[in-house]
Amino acid sequence: MRDITINDILKMILAHIKLIVIVSVVAALGAYIYADNFIPKKYSAKSMICIKYDANKNTDDASADSGESVKVGASSITASTSLANNCSVIFRHSEEMLDIIPGGYDVTISSVSESNVLSITVTGSDGQVCADTANAIRNAAPEVFTKYYTGGEAVPFGRAASVPGAHSSPDETRYALFGFIGGLVLSVLISIIIEVVDTTIKPDDDLYKIYDVPVFGEIIDFEVEGGAKKK
Repeated sequence: MRDITINDILKMILAHIKLIVIVSVVAALGAYIYADNFIPKKYSAKSMICIKYDANKNTDDASADSGESVKVGASSITASTSLANNCSVIFRHSEEMLDIIPGGYDVTISSVSESNVLSITVTGSDGQVCADTANAIRNAAPEVFTKYYTGGEAVPFGRAASVPGAHSSPDETRYALFGFIGGLVLSVLISIIIEVVDTTIKPDDDLYKIYDVPVFGEIIDFEVEGGAKKK
């Protein structure tokens, strides 16, 4: 069996370029149609809560009574961020919050960029239910916070969650890309296998590679139906 070089592989691919393009496009289109029609669509809605904790509350109260201006210290910001991380766990597992979350919907509560702001993301099959649930959690947060913590507060932050205009998953474009890549790899492998198992000597350089004998001329077979054939 003759050795196969990179150049040979490129020739094999070029010989079946139409097959490769067709299979890749069909695979991409099939993956897109599958994702769009057979995978359940999910929607996501987001709301936010701000956790505030004053590490210097006693000092601030004294300053306020004396008529001095009240400033927010760096320690208060750090404490608020740490408290927000703890609240994200409490809010996800407290009975009050679990009663709000409908069955079949996923809720993620996490701090935004390690800050004292918590992002509430609700994902499910109905965009309206997602938005209503995110806002319900947002509105219930102050009461739940005071039940478990003292010396701070949880307040709604930013705009309330709105009904998403488009689904968040599946990503049809991503599926199409994966389908295209899969089809491309598969069609290239098929093209190479077809050429490898085909023992017919086609171009004249095959003779040179096999027998190490240069080819000086070719005899054309004019009797082959449909056109000339090299012998």
